[in-house]
Amino acid sequence: MAQQDEQKTPYVVGDRVMIKPNKMGQVLVVIDGGSANAKHFGHGTFYGVRLTEKRGTSDGRYKNQEPFFFKCPANFGLFVQSKLIIKKLADETFDFADETAEFAAAKASDDEKYDKGRAKLKALKNEFKKLDVDGSLSLEEKEFVPLATKQLGCNAAEASKLFKQIDVSGNGSVSFAEFDAWLSSGGGITKLLQFADLKKAFAAADKDGDMSLDEAEFVKLAASSMALDTLMAKKLFAKVDANENGSVSFCEFEAYVDDLGGMDNFTLYAQIVDEFKKADKDDSGGLDLKEFTKLLKTKLNINKFKSAKVFASIDHDKNETVSVEEFEAWVQKIGGVNKIQKK
Repeated sequence: MAQQDEQKTPYVVGDRVMIKPNKMGQVLVVIDGGSANAKHFGHGTFYGVRLTEKRGTSDGRYKNQEPFFFKCPANFGLFVQSKLIIKKLADETFDFADETAEFAAAKASDDEKYDKGRAKLKALKNEFKKLDVDGSLSLEEKEFVPLATKQLGCNAAEASKLFKQIDVSGNGSVSFAEFDAWLSSGGGITKLLQFADLKKAFAAADKDGDMSLDEAEFVKLAASSMALDTLMAKKLFAKVDANENGSVSFCEFEAYVDDLGGMDNFTLYAQIVDEFKKADKDDSGGLDLKEFTKLLKTKLNINKFKSAKVFASIDHDKNETVSVEEFEAWVQKIGGVNKIQKK
């Protein structure tokens, strides 16, 4: 009977289905239970389903055992046989087909960052040894400053401050053991390396060299590095200018990028604005309930009733329109622009 049931309900990869009692999901893999690659399963056909809600038992593995048959967030996956599938869902548009590839790409990116980080640490250690001309396995401050300015993007004052931080013994020199311990423990090294690139971008935009950007300089930086138009760049300038003195200092700029999670997310604001503009069909500069509902239905498969609740919760000034600032805050709250860019 089981084999006949399977033949009567031929679900394939990509099908959107309803699973008992009322779970919706998409078939991402069809498994021949008991075969060489699926020994954890009993005999018969099993379907690996990525659910639309956190109502499953898996992250793409069967009972948390290797291998992964697909990848998804924990408890969004489920393995079932056809007797638990009620029907195909012809009218639904949610799509998780690329999610496994996205997970793989994210892991590859993390691995690449790790490898680059390790290579950079090795280069720093080699640079230390080159500067240690007397072979004492220690650097005086005048020797350390060139290393920090060249490799870490520090200016002389920052390098001097860093020297004193690493010199835990306080004897006026940094031993290789102290330097190695600082590198190995983190010690802010990742942030220093990351913001070395940030400082270059800032310095390139800072035409008068005062380590602060006026609005015109910031607009040019936002256009070249973040693909923002003038209006949006000016809005962002006002947001980053925390002390409201009409210029953005490097400290303010650094704090903003740090809040984003680093240089890798530097274009996040531009991505948020891009999604906002796509949803703003009437080009009013804000999203009304209809536009916001369509965005949530298309991108997140959220129905109009939940969309209305979300809309009301983020329309803080209660003007029946969601501004780009309110939209940005909401996007960050739900976990980033990637949540709404999957389609």
